[in-house]
Amino acid sequence: MKIPKPATAIMLEETRTLHLAPSASEKTATTLCSLADKIEELVLKVGYSNAQAMSVIMQILTVGKVRVDFRDYSQRLALRSSSDLMGRTEAMEVFDSHLALLKSTDLSSEGFTQKIMFQPPAIRLPR
Repeated sequence: MKIPKPATAIMLEETRTLHLAPSASEKTATTLCSLADKIEELVLKVGYSNAQAMSVIMQILTVGKVRVDFRDYSQRLALRSSSDLMGRTEAMEVFDSHLALLKSTDLSSEGFTQKIMFQPPAIRLPR
C-alpha cells in the first residue's frame, strides 16, 4: 500500500465567490493553499466539527474538487495535481494524521489572544 502524502504537501486551488445580492455574485481570483491550511481553517476558524471537515476533505481527496457554501460566500476547492487523488482509506489517514498533529500542537504557546468586549446597550431616558 502506498503511503499518502502529508496534508502540508497537497496543494489546492481555491476560488471564492462573494454573494453580494440575491441575483449578483462576484468571483475573486484563484489562490493556492495547502490541504493542511484548509483543514485548519475549517476546524479552527470556521468551527466545523471533525465530521463536517472530514466530509469536505474526503470529497477533495477522492473526487478532486468540492464546493462549500457559506452565508456570504462560496469556496470552490480543487486539487492542484490529479496525482494527489486517493482512495477513501488513504484520505482518512491524511485527515486523521493532520488532526493528530493539530491536537499535539499547544496553541497557547503561539501567543493567540482573543479580545471579547461586551457593551451594554445605550439607555436614553426621556426628558
